[in-house]
Amino acid sequence: MDLDSLGEESFDFMLCTPDWFASHMKSDIVEGRHYFFVKDFNYAELKRFVEDYCVKCSANTWREVAQKLARLGKWEFEDYAEYKPPPVEW
Repeated sequence: MDLDSLGEESFDFMLCTPDWFASHMKSDIVEGRHYFFVKDFNYAELKRFVEDYCVKCSANTWREVAQKLARLGKWEFEDYAEYKPPPVEW
């Protein structure tokens, strides 16, 4: 995978209110990575928050930038490991 070329990649997060989250908890303890909690949905405010966060993510390589962005949302390649087939024995 060439991470230095132009392209698109996705970063996903779950947006929810504390009340919605509480009503959908399946256990008493839930991990919160990649969740945004908002009192009320405000698209303009959310967009500004995400854009401000992204502007602050700079690094020498795309992978380093993506790892910073992945703190906010799950990067589609976050758990990616290049497949290396086992050596063939004859």
